[in-house]
This record gives sequence, C-alpha cells and structure tokens, in this order.
Amino acid sequence: MNIGNIILGTALILSLASIYLMVKNIRGDAKAFVAGQKIFYFTGILIFFAVLLLLNSFINNEFQYAYVFNNSAKTMHPAYKIAAMWAGNEGSFLIWLVILNICGIFAVRKKDDYTPILLTTVAVTQIFILLILLVKSPFANIWDFYPNEFKIGEIPGDGTGMNSLLMDPWMIAHPPILFLGYASSTIPFGYAIAALIKGDFDSWIKKTYTWLIFSVLTLGIGIFMGGYWAYKVLGWGGYWGWDPVENSSLIPWIVSVALIHGLMLQSRKGVLKKTNIIMALSYFILVFFSTFLTRSGVLSDFSVHSFGKSNVLYFLLAIIIFFLAVSASLFIKRIKKIESKPFSTEIFTFEGMTVYGIIVLLLFSFVVFAGTTMPIFTGFFNQPSNVTEKFYNNISIPFGLMILSFIILSMFTSRKYLKREVIIAAIFSITSGVLFNIFFTKNPAAILFSILSFFLSSMIFVDLRKNRSGINLSSRIAHLGIAIFILGVISSNLHSWSEQKEISVGETIQVGKRSITLDGFHDHEKSDIQITITENGQPRVAKMAYYIDSKTESLYREPYIITELTGDLYITPQQYNFASLNYSSAILHENEEKIISGHKVSFHGFISDNMGSQDMVIKTNLLIDGKKYFPGIRVTHNGETEKLDQKISGTDKVIALESLDAKNRTIRLFITPDKNDVIPPDSAILEISHKSLIWVVWLGTIIIAAAFCLSMVRLRKEEK
Repeated sequence: MNIGNIILGTALILSLASIYLMVKNIRGDAKAFVAGQKIFYFTGILIFFAVLLLLNSFINNEFQYAYVFNNSAKTMHPAYKIAAMWAGNEGSFLIWLVILNICGIFAVRKKDDYTPILLTTVAVTQIFILLILLVKSPFANIWDFYPNEFKIGEIPGDGTGMNSLLMDPWMIAHPPILFLGYASSTIPFGYAIAALIKGDFDSWIKKTYTWLIFSVLTLGIGIFMGGYWAYKVLGWGGYWGWDPVENSSLIPWIVSVALIHGLMLQSRKGVLKKTNIIMALSYFILVFFSTFLTRSGVLSDFSVHSFGKSNVLYFLLAIIIFFLAVSASLFIKRIKKIESKPFSTEIFTFEGMTVYGIIVLLLFSFVVFAGTTMPIFTGFFNQPSNVTEKFYNNISIPFGLMILSFIILSMFTSRKYLKREVIIAAIFSITSGVLFNIFFTKNPAAILFSILSFFLSSMIFVDLRKNRSGINLSSRIAHLGIAIFILGVISSNLHSWSEQKEISVGETIQVGKRSITLDGFHDHEKSDIQITITENGQPRVAKMAYYIDSKTESLYREPYIITELTGDLYITPQQYNFASLNYSSAILHENEEKIISGHKVSFHGFISDNMGSQDMVIKTNLLIDGKKYFPGIRVTHNGETEKLDQKISGTDKVIALESLDAKNRTIRLFITPDKNDVIPPDSAILEISHKSLIWVVWLGTIIIAAAFCLSMVRLRKEEK
C-alpha cells in the first residue's frame, strides 16, 4: 500500500473516531465534543495532504499512478495538469472530499446544541466518500490497475493525456465550484437531521439559511458555467441540451431554490415546517443521486458528459439508500410533533402565491427527474430509452409561465402599487413583448413569456425605486435576472438563424457584412480547419479545431465565435471533404467497381501466396482498365509489414494497398494521380449561425448570481 492510500485509510479511521466521540457527547459526555472536533480537524489536514500529494504527482509526471497516467501527459500545460486532478472519478471525489471537510470545519467551529449532530452528519458523509476513494483510489499503481500491460515497478514514459473536450480554461473552475455546491448541501441536510433528532423545528432554519444561500449560489454558478462551456466548446451551438447529466445538477438546484422560499415563509409565518424538512433532506439526497447518474456510468449510452461504467455504482447506491432510510425513519418518527401554523383562508395572499410557486418548482423538478431517469426504469422492463429534448422544451413552457405568473402575483400581494404604475407597466410590457418578437417569430408562447418578463422587470424597477433595502432587494434582483434570462433564451433560440454552407478551398462566401474564405485543412497533432474572415476590408485568420481525439477516438470539432452587441456569429465545421484523397483512393467491396485517379478499378477478392516461406503474403485480385494487377502486403515472421505495390503498365502511377479487411472482404486502394490530372479542391461544410442577443442569457445568470451574493452579504451583516 502506498502513502496516499495510507493517508486516506487513516482519515477514515479518525473519522469513525470522531463520530464515536460525537455520539458520546450527544449522550451527555461534554468533554467528548472537543476531542471529536479536534480529530475531525485533523482528518482535514490528512485529506488536504492527500490532495497535495496527488497534485505533486500530476505536476511531476508520476505515471506510476494509473490515475495520473490516464489523465495527464508531459506536454500538457501546468494549468491543465492541475485541472486533470478532477478529470476522472477518483480525483473528483477527492476534491469533493476536501471541500466537504472545509465546509464542515467552518460549520462546526462554534459549538451549540446542533453542532455535534451536524459534525456527525458531515463525518458520516466523509466516511462514505473515503470508502469510495479507497476502493477506486487515485493513488493506485499502474501495474495493479493494468496487470496485463505493465510489470510490477514498470513506469510508462508518458501518460495518455486528458480528453480534448476538457482541455479548456473552464475545466479549471467549473468542476470545483460545482463540487462546492454539492459539498455545502451537506450542511442544510445536517441541520434538518438535527432538527428531527432534537424535535426543534424552528431554530434550525436561521442556522442553515446562510449555508443554503451559499450552496444554491455555488451550485447555480457551476451550472451556469457548464452551460457557457458547452456553448463555447462542444460546437452544437447551444448552452443547454437537456442532457441527463445536465439535468442531474439542475434537479437538486430547483429543489434548493424552492427550499429558500419555504424557509422564508416559515420564518415569517411559521408555515411549511414539514415541507421544509423534506426539501432539505431531498436536496442533499438528490445531490448524491446526481452523482450516481453522472459517475456510475448508468447513463453513458445516453449522455455526452457521463463517465463510463464504474464500480462506484454500488457505493453511491449504498449512500443514497442509507441517507434515505435515516431521513425517512426520523421524519416518520417525528411527523406528528411537527406543527405548522395554519395558512390564511384567503387565496390571494403573499404566502399563498409563494406556496403555489414552490409547488410548481417541485413539480417541475419531478418531471425533469422522471424524464432523466427514464433510461434506468425502462431498462428494467425492456430496451432502455430516453425522452427527447422536445419533451423538456414542451413541459418547460407551462411550468415557466406559471413560475413567472406566481412571482408577479406574489409582488402584488406583498405591496400596494398605484393604478397608474400598473397600467403604464402593462402597456409598456405588451408593446415591448410584441415588438421584441414580431420581426422574428409569431410563437404565442414566446410573445406571452416576453410580455410577462417585461412586466415583471417593470414592476421590479418600480419596487427598487421605492425600496432598496433588506431581503426585498436581493429577491427583486434575482427575479429581475430570471426575467432577463428568459428574454435571452427566447431571443437566442427563436430570433436566431442557422444555415449550412459547402465551401471549397479558395472560395469566398458572403455572410452579412462579412466574407468567409476557406483556406484549407492544416494537418498536425491537433489539426484544424482555417478560414479567413474579412470585414470592412480587414482580414483575420480563424482556426477551428478538427481532429480525431486519440483518447476518445471521436471527432473533435470546436466552433469559432464572433461576439457582437446583436449576438454571436457562430461558425462550426461539420465536415471536411478531402477531395484530392477521395480522387486518388477509395474503399472497395468485393466485386465493386469505382473510378480511382481516372482509372476504372474493380476488386475480385484476395489471393494468399506464402511462396514457401514463413512470411504471410496477401494479394488482391484487381481489374484496372481491363488488365489484371495483384498489389498486396507481406507480413514477415517477426511481425513487420511490407507493402507490395505495383505500377500501372505504361505509366509511372503506383497501385498501393493501404489497408484490408478480410472478414468484410473490403480494401482501401490508392493510385498515384497523374501530374496532369485535374483534381477537385477540398471542401468543407460549415454551419453558420447567428445567436441573437445570446449575451442576454449570460447577463441574466450573472444578475441571478449577484442577487445571491448580495443576500449572503446581508445575512453575514445580520449575524454580526
């Protein structure tokens, strides 16, 4: 066992000791808390040291570790070597673990009646992740991981590198921030568990509220970053594709947003005590369910983001079942003692509209959950199948309209507005909503969304003009961000256009005020397609990555984006046609005829000719312009391959067998083109899109995040 695994194993044992001492404290041993707290702090030192050890392994190219070998290479930039730490399952769980421990240290640094139970909850979660890391360790030796490929003590000279899709600056920030959201969800869960154990269903909400805001903020920023990363790198032109892995993070985030509103109502009106406990428990469990969907490999056939099949599946299931069982048993035990104040009998009240909004959010998260897990449940009965993107888009329309409506109605029930203010806002919103769409789309849902978004924005500005303090300010800014975000989604989807253009090398096409010329394909380690974009007489060269990634064995294509106030011009290489190569080479099936380099060629099977030696010779029976030729390959007894080329009689042209597939009876044949042959130029199919006002989407997300930051600042001031 190596030093890394020893550190993790020691942290596991000490975590168990910490839990033991916390349980003693809960049972009345006052001295046990300090000892248990110190031991928990020491596990943090060990975990942090394990992170430093792994970081050092990546920086110094220690390829004796399978995890380093599989995710790094000598030529990688140091920044990406750091990011490679969380490129796979093992490193991701280690980063999650250290963030969880740090959150725990901050949460339990001040002792109160809730702290022992909270620390126990964090430590139990820590133990589960440590168990995963000991089974699937980032410090596993390569000869243990690949016993058939590497001898004990054998260290490869280089690693396989990181997936090209991950070689992006967003990889450095996006996953850790997402893990920060995941890890911090443990604290509201721990307080909810403490509330159930202690039977105190009021005090916990004040203690957990700041942590909940922090968790919603970080998880939300992580999701927003992921959307922008997908838009910038994937090349499919979108920022959200309702991919199962995208959904798996969205579901707990929606529940956490509903919980914020539920805790707000409980603190003001004393209602929703049972519901808030359930939502706090569900948020944490859904985070682990999200991890299960992402990292177990159960959705690897249905998601471009999912990790491959992994043995962490059973550990993640065990975590979910354990916490679900503990949560359910405690809640059932206490349910009769959880007494909320009755709701107002009036329907049109602030609390009523907010509750309806919470219900809509929870129903929306459930529908997304059902669609996301469809491949799992259908797999039990038949062939696994998933729902389409159209399904999510369709269900988002009624849910989105209801959410906007309840936000607006809640404003009218919490504050009185002058009739003149409402009429002016309504006229402005209807006019703006229609004009915003009329030249692009007549979709009634888009127009209705736009009208509601403009109306919400107008009333928020009326509110902010009168009141800029307290919780109203952060909530109004968050709702303003939602309205702006929705307008951006409408514009970037329904006001945009897209077309495919086939363009030959040297050819120029006109796209609005710009001209685009295809320069050609540049073949190197990470090949690219080069174009020249000319605007106002000023040319600029643009390179779009286009190559087969050796790690994933799939085509990697990266878009080129030109950002303007009106939106983004988004250029994506769909296909590059190597005309010269297609002219001089072709794949032939048996008894098939094709024109290659101007010659009529037909393939009539294989001929085996060992010529009495140990070498294996395979020749092809070809008919070229009516004459027979037999090019082939020789495989020597020591495994070396030699091509047996032939010349076409009366010419300098060479016939070469590039590859063969004996099982499927196919060959790839090359014939040297004549210097006088007219070879067509290469061409490329480019998808050129205009993403109208796409920056409004990003602006909306920034405003939403800023609102949560503002709320955090306000809460910290109140605590002091």
